[in-house]
Amino acid sequence: MSHHYDVLLDVRHEDSPIPTIRAKEVLDGLAMGEILKVITSKESTIKNIRTLVANNPFQLIEHSKNDEGFVFFIQKQ
Repeated sequence: MSHHYDVLLDVRHEDSPIPTIRAKEVLDGLAMGEILKVITSKESTIKNIRTLVANNPFQLIEHSKNDEGFVFFIQKQ
């Protein structure tokens, strides 16, 4: 399933924890209700993104693995 998103963050070539740090920076700059799509190639990012969402006013709308890599749709609450 494909979601609408406002900003794309492609961090497939970054090692942990850089994808999570960059996602937090982008999400902090979004308006409430906007959605960030994050693409990473690192499986270790899954736990980090889930922790980021749990500890901030963000909602993980969808997480999947596809041809792009690990894909997250995160909405700022």
